Amino acid sequence: MFGHYGDVSRYAQQRGVCRQWVYREAARVQQHLDKPQQTIQRLRQQVQELRPRQAELEKRLAVAVVLDPEKQQEFACVRQALGVSLPVCWNQLRVLIPGQPQSVATLGRAAKAAGDQAGRLLPVLDAWAQARLRDAAVDEIYVTAPVLMVVEQESLCWMTGRLSTEVTGDAWAQTLRPFPNLEQVARDGGAGLAKGVARINAERQAQGRPLLVDQGDHFHALRGGRLGLRQEELRTRQAFAAAETAQKALEACRRQGTDERRATIHANAAWRRAEVAMATWSARERVWQQTKEALRLFTPQGELNTRAQAEAVLAETLPQLPDAFAKIKRSLPQPEMLNHLDHVHRQLEALPVPAAVKEAVVCQEGLRRRPDLLRGAGTPAAALRGMLLACAVIVAKAGAAGQPAQVAVGEILRRAYRASSLVECLNSVLRMQQARHRNLTQSLLDLKRLYWNCHTFRTGRRRRTTPYQRLGLPWPEGLRWWDLLKLTPEQLRDKLSTAKKTE
Repeated sequence: MFGHYGDVSRYAQQRGVCRQWVYREAARVQQHLDKPQQTIQRLRQQVQELRPRQAELEKRLAVAVVLDPEKQQEFACVRQALGVSLPVCWNQLRVLIPGQPQSVATLGRAAKAAGDQAGRLLPVLDAWAQARLRDAAVDEIYVTAPVLMVVEQESLCWMTGRLSTEVTGDAWAQTLRPFPNLEQVARDGGAGLAKGVARINAERQAQGRPLLVDQGDHFHALRGGRLGLRQEELRTRQAFAAAETAQKALEACRRQGTDERRATIHANAAWRRAEVAMATWSARERVWQQTKEALRLFTPQGELNTRAQAEAVLAETLPQLPDAFAKIKRSLPQPEMLNHLDHVHRQLEALPVPAAVKEAVVCQEGLRRRPDLLRGAGTPAAALRGMLLACAVIVAKAGAAGQPAQVAVGEILRRAYRASSLVECLNSVLRMQQARHRNLTQSLLDLKRLYWNCHTFRTGRRRRTTPYQRLGLPWPEGLRWWDLLKLTPEQLRDKLSTAKKTE
């Protein structure tokens, strides 16, 4: 209507229609413009009808996830890191996008590539993390080959997950050697692990460095005690069941008016055996409780335990345990079982805090861990409450040194680890994968380790943090695990250096 010669032809060519279509369209526009009020009203009505639809679409878009090929690969890698097999992952994707998920082979190649990339990035992260490791729980788990596991106790940071051809002292020494500031190792009774720690201590002694605290694992050592007590409980229950049966037979004789002398003898003997079994069970349980208390950091009286006190209690209680506790009676007298007590006393002695303040803080912590001693209206409980008040006064009068002393002593006591059971949390991650696959490669181990150290804890005292964050690793703001896998080792090293400078 308002163009120059040839504009209609060019416009039709751009639209991909003929000129007659453009002419007819222009005629329709003219007709609509001849009736502007009707057109405007109709347009307004259409806008009103489209607004609810637009609001619904915007609401759905806010929670929508586009499962494009990259997002499917991320989904598969996360599921592999969590121990879910690829066929199960593919079935889950098929529920979300029927007929559109990538094949199992494609997802497997993506997970393999992510594992290889994790293997290239982990040495960069390990270079920062290894210097921060002080307390470790170590163990091996057997999959296709032994996996040597090292876990930091406080942060649950997975420090090492290495497939090995052997579980010897040399292999464990090679695994523990990269940690220069490692102070304490909690381990089970494996011979290869014990030799590895001894070899590291021999090297440190030759270099004039502090020795590792070789802490025996209390969890595995004490676990057999519950089995021994269950056997005593079972014998007691069987004895009481037999006594009740004999008593019912005696009552039946009385009801029937028959001779009850034999039944009376049997019932009395059965009840005597049941009473003896109950007394034995109670005595064994009491002795076992004393044995467990001997290993704890504080005595039942709320005092800081020592090796001499613990050894005295063990020397008294262990001989009273039956043959069902034979393994425990062999393991608990080992010197490494009480190394945590010596380590705590050495750390407290080296603490630059006045002795009176230090003793007051330790006393407070001991009574706090034994609240049952403070309950009641008796003289002992009242005396302990008064002692607790006196300790608070001593700490308050220390002024500026009081609060730092409480923090330092609390940190020492909190890190007095007695068991390596935390490493079993990471072993369970591998067992889920082991149950579904015959082969567990090093790249898959690296993928799982990187994901674990970057994932955020959902519950517990570690919630809303990652293992790397709790370990003190400088972490770039907003860097996700999947984005991390897209970096080269040089880019990651630069990001960590920058994060350290701005930390």
